[in-house]
Amino acid sequence: MSQPGLLKSGLRAIRHAVERRRHPDRFILVDQTPWEEVFRDDIMSVRRYRLPAMDQITVDGEPVPVTGTSARIPLLLVPALGIHAWTFDIMPNRSMVRYLMARGFDVYLLDWGRPSASQRTLRLDTYVNDWMPAAVHAVRQDSGADGISLLGYCMGGLLCMMYLGGHEDAPVANLVTIASPVDFHKSGAYGRLFSLVSVPALKAHAWFRLRLEPLDDSLFHIPANLLSLGFKLTNPPGVVASYLDLVRNISDRDYVTEYMTMGQWFNDMVDYPGAIVREVIEKMIIGNDIAGGRIHIGQRSARLADVRCNLLALAGSTDRIVTIRAARAVMRLVGAQDKRFEVVPGGHAGVFAGSKAPEHTWRLIADWLLPRSGRMRQRGAQPAA
Repeated sequence: MSQPGLLKSGLRAIRHAVERRRHPDRFILVDQTPWEEVFRDDIMSVRRYRLPAMDQITVDGEPVPVTGTSARIPLLLVPALGIHAWTFDIMPNRSMVRYLMARGFDVYLLDWGRPSASQRTLRLDTYVNDWMPAAVHAVRQDSGADGISLLGYCMGGLLCMMYLGGHEDAPVANLVTIASPVDFHKSGAYGRLFSLVSVPALKAHAWFRLRLEPLDDSLFHIPANLLSLGFKLTNPPGVVASYLDLVRNISDRDYVTEYMTMGQWFNDMVDYPGAIVREVIEKMIIGNDIAGGRIHIGQRSARLADVRCNLLALAGSTDRIVTIRAARAVMRLVGAQDKRFEVVPGGHAGVFAGSKAPEHTWRLIADWLLPRSGRMRQRGAQPAA
């Protein structure tokens, strides 16, 4: 590079570094696709996305044609707990929402909201037996469709399975899960630790009737900043390497924008309600109930054998949080006849929204769902009741 070019690059780097500190919002492009709220219950809501009129969208620099037809069965996206719902629409050129709409789906999203310490008493019962059925009903009512498809990421996938396993009449035709930990004791080093802890914990429960339930929910409530730190600590070298890449590319505004936007996922997380954390510890980490095929949620017993809709389960090839073995366990438990398990590139976040996700994860999901989503109709036309 010539001397004038180096000077210009250096000035851009300084300008971007200063602007990034003083006005970070200029680089953060989350939640950019238009949507409207179609249902709300307390902090939970359901939104429907609308793709602006266009012939194609751009995903990581590659054009994706926008089909003029849409699938008869609409798709409801279910995020994990602890993160914002906009992770499905994290930035315009890395938006699963836009991609799925371009491929022909009517896309809805279940937003769990932003629970605070005052919502620390929220339990799985509310999410699985109240909010999931309400969200499914809202999508059917808004779309006019008889049934829907569900797509859940991480804990969102587990919530979908618990809902389907405890509501046998659920009007759901297809379920897609991404990095959902069915067998907690097979999740790498964490799984081995959970397995070791579970033995004395279960003995203590059997001998002394020790339970976590009497303890106050505030003891288990995880604030957003602590949750964010915890996720970053799962891969400290990756955090350092990512920051060094930013320093090297600070003069490239597009690079800084992508770094800041993707980083917002872990920099701006959501509180994890204490009552749910306690249930996860008791029923999933210690008891590993889901791996046994049954889990009690409120007054219902959710059996994975009763999940009979079509299933596509995906796991990340380098996921350290939810390993392939932890996710693959779903295949021996669900009662679906049409079920498929695939390993796709990426870690826990990358498999969902990384640079390889559109070509692998998203394409696989759309290709699998389309033939299972009913006949196509002209986009904008209402399905027959």
